[in-house]
Amino acid sequence: MLEETFVAPTPKQAFVLAKQKYGEFGSLKLKKARQIMNKDGDLVSEITVEIDEDSYLRSIGMQLREKKQDLPDDKHNSVAKKVGELFADRGIKREWIDFILKEVSGTSIAKDEKLLIAYMLETIDDSIKIKKENLLEPKIVMLLGATGVGKTTTIAKLAARYKYATKKSLDVAIINLDTFRAGAYQQLDSFANLLGMEHRFVKSIDEFCDTLNDLAHYPVILIDTAGISPYDSNKLIETIEFVKSVKDRNIEKSLVLSAASKYDDMMDIYEHFSFIDIDSLILTKFDETRRVGDLIAFLMDKKRPVAYISTGQQVPDDLLPASREKLLDYFVGELNV
Repeated sequence: MLEETFVAPTPKQAFVLAKQKYGEFGSLKLKKARQIMNKDGDLVSEITVEIDEDSYLRSIGMQLREKKQDLPDDKHNSVAKKVGELFADRGIKREWIDFILKEVSGTSIAKDEKLLIAYMLETIDDSIKIKKENLLEPKIVMLLGATGVGKTTTIAKLAARYKYATKKSLDVAIINLDTFRAGAYQQLDSFANLLGMEHRFVKSIDEFCDTLNDLAHYPVILIDTAGISPYDSNKLIETIEFVKSVKDRNIEKSLVLSAASKYDDMMDIYEHFSFIDIDSLILTKFDETRRVGDLIAFLMDKKRPVAYISTGQQVPDDLLPASREKLLDYFVGELNV
């Protein structure tokens, strides 16, 4: 796959340029969107799209002369076929499976079911990125995500973890930007009062900037945002405006995803929020699913670092620092091997 960048006054106009070039050849996958300053000092939008090599060549009047070679015969032998189907049935993309089977074709690994499964799991393990936890590092963390993924509960878990997980109790402040849902404020307010934490509710960008300045002496500031449907552009634009309004403070943007979501839904949500330049992922609802193959496939594709996983409703016990071992344990249990 190839990547190409398009620049225009707005993200929509930049994507139109990409569609004009590639729309007749194949589907585009949006990889990244951001605002940049051009050489004239104007703020413009830049998007990066992913396109297959064949479509790119055809867009410039060329085409591939050689067809991709089919997988060798041992793709169809009993071991490779059985293992391939095992992973495919649990959400791992067929293209990746075929690539791995081709890579080990003719080796002893391809002939031994346990060895082949172990090799594929190790390859998956290598492709998953983890964000290492640092509880003592000062930070501002903004949680984003679709409606119903558990952002508000996760904020509470994070707040309790930062305050009590080390011998040095950190002062934690919580800011609530969810102007669409009064219940989210009330839930966090009760929790903050219980633990003696500062909690602010802001409704405007100016109030947000003033509040951040007012809370600057807090080593940890956690920001809750409104749940946004992948199809609700108004809420997304409002959230982007809050993020872009802060020029002098680094805000870590964590996207909260449900482990129970389907692959296509995760991709839609991620692409929707990619305009905010997501720094890390927090994965919730592991207690609500026994199938995490779609999640593993998503993590392999997007390669965004995972910071935490949530395994239940208990605060803060059910929020754990992410690790490849934990994620693979869920997937291996699903394989029943």
